[in-house]
Amino acid sequence: MNTVIITLKKEISRAEFVAGYVDIPKFAGCCMRCKGYGRTWACPPYDFDVSDFWNDCSSVLLYGKKVIVPQEMLDKVYEPDELKKAYYGLLKPVKRDMLDELFDMERQYEGSTALSAGGCDFCEKCARLSDKPCVHPEKKRYSVESIGGDVVKSLKELFNEEVVWASDGRLPEHYILLGALLKK
Repeated sequence: MNTVIITLKKEISRAEFVAGYVDIPKFAGCCMRCKGYGRTWACPPYDFDVSDFWNDCSSVLLYGKKVIVPQEMLDKVYEPDELKKAYYGLLKPVKRDMLDELFDMERQYEGSTALSAGGCDFCEKCARLSDKPCVHPEKKRYSVESIGGDVVKSLKELFNEEVVWASDGRLPEHYILLGALLKK
């Protein structure tokens, strides 16, 4: 099965990104409804002001991967548990590779901070559930959404890309993972 992956990349000023694509209250509310809320160290609630992340950089390098779902996966109708398994099987390795690329960019641009595409999944069960510190603090990154970034609007307006979802037991034609690098 050949999966086509297209890299998306665009850098804009912090001021432009924050003015057009950051809505901290809106996404704080979304996070509160998510199953990860309070369950991982990479998800809210945080013990810091998320606006500080945006104020501490000069530009935002949006970095994403558009994953074209292979035809043989599109042709299949999935039961709910199979759909979830297909989704994670397709996207988890892409997400890990993308985060490794963002880690490389962090090393290249001194003082920069990577933001992941979606929640942290390095551990099967996060230490936060046991009120213990993060086991992999060197890998933990917050997602764009968890600190107020509007991924859907960013993809639409900056990349002319639409976010599509699975429905009726079928995978969509593509998925898009969007992370970022906050550059000093």
